[in-house]
Amino acid sequence: MNNLSSREKKLQALLDATQILNSSQCTDQILNSLLELSIDLIEGGDTGCIFLYNDLLKMLEMYAYTGMGDSVKDLKLLPGESMTGLAFTKKKAILFPDRESVKKHMVTISTKNKELLIEAKVNPAKVYSSICCPLIYRNETLGVLVIDNFKNKAPLTNDDLELLKAISVQATIAVINAMNLEKEHENNEKLENYNKIIENQKNMYKFSTHVHETFTDMVLKGSSFNDILEKVKQLTGKDLLLIDFFYNISNHTFGKTLPPVLKNIRPLLIQRLSKQSKSKFVEPDTGLHFFAFPIMVNKETMGWLCLLGKSSILAESEIIAAERSATILAIEILKQNELTDLEQSLKGDFLDSLLTGKTSNYFNKCSEKYQYNVKAKHRILLIKFLFGSFSNIDSTKHEKYVRNYIKNYYAPFNEELQTLFPGSIALIRRHYIVCILESDQSGENHPLEGALDLIKTKFHQNYSHEFRNLHIQIGVGEVFSSKESFKEAYENTEQAIKTIKNTDEPIKLVFFKDIEIKRFLLANKRESLQAYFMKLLSPLLNYDYVSKNDFIETLEIYLKSNCNWSESKDLLHIHGNTLTYRLNRISEILNIDLKNYQDRLRLQIAFEIKSLLDE
Repeated sequence: MNNLSSREKKLQALLDATQILNSSQCTDQILNSLLELSIDLIEGGDTGCIFLYNDLLKMLEMYAYTGMGDSVKDLKLLPGESMTGLAFTKKKAILFPDRESVKKHMVTISTKNKELLIEAKVNPAKVYSSICCPLIYRNETLGVLVIDNFKNKAPLTNDDLELLKAISVQATIAVINAMNLEKEHENNEKLENYNKIIENQKNMYKFSTHVHETFTDMVLKGSSFNDILEKVKQLTGKDLLLIDFFYNISNHTFGKTLPPVLKNIRPLLIQRLSKQSKSKFVEPDTGLHFFAFPIMVNKETMGWLCLLGKSSILAESEIIAAERSATILAIEILKQNELTDLEQSLKGDFLDSLLTGKTSNYFNKCSEKYQYNVKAKHRILLIKFLFGSFSNIDSTKHEKYVRNYIKNYYAPFNEELQTLFPGSIALIRRHYIVCILESDQSGENHPLEGALDLIKTKFHQNYSHEFRNLHIQIGVGEVFSSKESFKEAYENTEQAIKTIKNTDEPIKLVFFKDIEIKRFLLANKRESLQAYFMKLLSPLLNYDYVSKNDFIETLEIYLKSNCNWSESKDLLHIHGNTLTYRLNRISEILNIDLKNYQDRLRLQIAFEIKSLLDE
């Protein structure tokens, strides 16, 4: 009767297990219910747990437990460790019927795991008996179901072992279902994410196409750089800067004036902008984030488009808008370059017409187009560019780089020149920029001084970073009144610039009027010049005293200062009595009268010859 009752209990247990398995509970609840059922059916069962194998960690992890404290959830066993690990590696259910067998196999448990069990109020030393039943699916062990006996009211038996085997089958099914369900959820999530990616890419493609079409349409309609920047601002909600080749802000979306913090931003731009790739940096005082996109033309960077924002990241739509606009801006720059080349060709023909003195309908049209007043007074300015070698640049490409650098210098220079001096013309001719400046009727040098200041300012403040190997030589011609005088004035200005010696000075300036006398002197033989020079100054040059050099310097400065006694002593940094003494001794040595105009003229010519001979 008792045997029949035991069998009925087993059948009922399996039926209950099946019902639990088919319930709507989640896997965790099902495994916990199976554990509780096992404890109820096995009279000697006091605690129970289920370990599942983590293939990544290569360890058995606690998955479900009953009759234990929560610290047991951190328990991790190696295969072969303790009774549970042994059942896992053996792939068979094992009954440990007494303390001796338990103790024998518990010696392999790690100290950390033993401490976790004691903290969970499950002392391994007090286990009377235990059943460890592996969860096996297709010859692969997924985990282990464990029932422990602590109170020893009834020992665990082989009948209990068989019952637990049957329940472990149900537990295995639950684990497999959980794995399949987890994999299904994972696949569904991947599919959902993939669909989101596809949808997002589709939307970004539509947006990208829309942006490209918008900008292309703007270019075809002749929109300006400012129009394009305003459209990008509308699309991104961010203000923008257009940075030119020389790291200057050429356009922006801040209205009429830049915020104060951006007016001195150039050093930071030089330091942080990359010519080959996008760059991101922060303005330290305001925390304003800069997102810079290079504007490339024929693989060369012609400038940058900068988005400004408070956030450290850009949305994908903002990146698309910036990249598409940078491409359109590159096309616009290329178009402007082509127009500039065409204009250079037309201006070159106009210059040739001025040099030949021929008047034609084309000449008249150009005069009108460039606002060149043929009746006004003009002055020619030649700006010569001397480049050192470019690092990492093949010699065959050197000339191309020189032309590109001069073109990049010319564009902003010409724009500002036209703003400051209407009626003036600037053009590129070989390594020169030729400026034809209209002078006012008074003959004052205001336009000339303004142009020279513009060159020096632009070079030193804006272009020195890019032009580290550049030296500028400037020749300034005389004012002329008619187009018939143009050729002579141009040649005279060329002659002035040719007299400039190559030095380390970044900018060197020569006026034609300062070399005009030298031209007459150079018409004579060098021997004649030498003879004249020595005839006048040899007594002083051969003066056999240490003060000889002081006398020569004093005489030269005195003559160049128009014989101004006060100015001379200040330039020489000497006392007035010393200057008077030197001038008296010089007059005695040379036997001349410095108050006599003819004597002074002869001495001035001698010193002009001296400068020629020194060259």
